[in-house]
Amino acid sequence: MSDIWRGLWVLMAGVSLSACSALGSFGGETFILEGGLPADFSLKAQAEYDVADACNGRSQSKTYKKDYESAPHQYRFQIPVNYRSGLCEMQLAKVKLTINGRYGEKEWQQTYDNGGLVIVDKLPQGASAFQTNGSFTKTAKCLWLFQLSKAKSRQGEISKLLSCKGAGDHLVSNQLAQKTVRLNFEVSKEEKPYMRGYWLKTMRGWKPCTGRWGTSSEELCMDPLQFRTFMMNGRECAVYPNCTD
Repeated sequence: MSDIWRGLWVLMAGVSLSACSALGSFGGETFILEGGLPADFSLKAQAEYDVADACNGRSQSKTYKKDYESAPHQYRFQIPVNYRSGLCEMQLAKVKLTINGRYGEKEWQQTYDNGGLVIVDKLPQGASAFQTNGSFTKTAKCLWLFQLSKAKSRQGEISKLLSCKGAGDHLVSNQLAQKTVRLNFEVSKEEKPYMRGYWLKTMRGWKPCTGRWGTSSEELCMDPLQFRTFMMNGRECAVYPNCTD
């Protein structure tokens, strides 16, 4: 091999290796997702990415978690907007949120609701936008919904579902880099029955109706009113959440 061709080959190899190194980099633009969580809440964010170029690659995901704490607490995730994976350019498509809440010490006394951030090219009508100072702040309102458990091993016990309204939004892809999105979660002090019309609200709290079908669950309140008892924290109770009238 002549010295000229040997030099060209070394130069080309160097360029090729440099390109491969750059394409293999996981660096890219990021944004911050942060906010406040109530006591006994945790959060999981799963960022999902699509291939943004003609590369023959697969979608990918990255997961971020903030654990339960017994007092109100903060979470903060630094999430890539884009990055390179091998020969492929990956672009953020959405961030799925799982909002977990626990209402007791037992393993089954926890549940969740879902939310998420959808990354778009143009905001749909009515969607929130970044403020002129580059900030984005939103508060999700969470509510506990109580019912009598449907599980055979826990019949007659109070169980709860979690409903969080406003737990997400749309974000424009080319406006997201280096921004901070603050999504706070608040939980209402007031709880409501999951089944509307199956519990009667009294001065002392909520009473579950029964009497028409004779089931082990609460039933639609009818005239004349009949009520049933239920179990809560090992006690037989007549009204929720005070237990006794």
